[in-house]
Amino acid sequence: MAEQLPALPGMLIRAVPTMVSRKKVLQEEPQDLQFSFQLEAFERSHIEKYHAMFPGMVSSIPLTYFYLAAQRAHLAAMLDPNFPWPILGMVHVANRMEQRAEIREEQGFRLNVTIEMPERAATKKRVRPLYRVEFFQGDELVVECLSTYQVGGGEPPARGRRREMPAPDLDGYTDTGLWQLNSELGRHYATLSGDFNPIHLHPWLSRWFGFARPIIHGMYSVARAQAKLEQELQRPVTMMDVVFRRPLILPAEAHFYYADTATKFIVTDAKASKAFLDGTFALKEHVKQ
Repeated sequence: MAEQLPALPGMLIRAVPTMVSRKKVLQEEPQDLQFSFQLEAFERSHIEKYHAMFPGMVSSIPLTYFYLAAQRAHLAAMLDPNFPWPILGMVHVANRMEQRAEIREEQGFRLNVTIEMPERAATKKRVRPLYRVEFFQGDELVVECLSTYQVGGGEPPARGRRREMPAPDLDGYTDTGLWQLNSELGRHYATLSGDFNPIHLHPWLSRWFGFARPIIHGMYSVARAQAKLEQELQRPVTMMDVVFRRPLILPAEAHFYYADTATKFIVTDAKASKAFLDGTFALKEHVKQ
């Protein structure tokens, strides 16, 4: 019988000592890790709070809501002594979520979790393990979440390595308006999600990881993108595949654009001169009458 998936805040406290205990250089290649957890059915009251933070969702259980549980599974796996790197400072660089089947809201889940280690991880400077979380109800896979993290990705770039990217090409995209992101937003989302990573909370804490001010959680922006897509297109989003291009430092203004025919989306700064994230999406097919 798989163990119950632990709560997130308590695991974050246990993650702090890994900043010291896992600083040593790897002597051998890390091995893939596999785990299984049980998760009770989601509480409707908490889903409604999620809907309130991201108005416009038409999905009963939004796809991005599953990331809250997936992140708990990530942390539970990383607390295993065989995970070789410090947990705080791991930076989320890409994420793909897909709904594979209808979800039974009153039923819980079995989570199969795998951390896939890249080849030559012990010798690479930029290591990006892949976290695979599969949500099963009975024997049916209902949601899959693939997350790529970078080890030590919060460290500032070395002098001379910064490269300016060209402004994004927004031809064919619809501008849905300006996002106003205030300084308190990271703390509000942390309260909802349970993700109290220091880089999102306060300048004194974010500076430890190379950021002058807090950055908003990447999956906050993805959830807000899902809400806007569903509001605009009036259909549930069933797949989102996103790459985080640069941190969105608070406070900030941002624009959300999408291309319906190409099923692409992008979040830029207010001047549309740089992208914070971009990706693709899929919508639930219309039910035939």
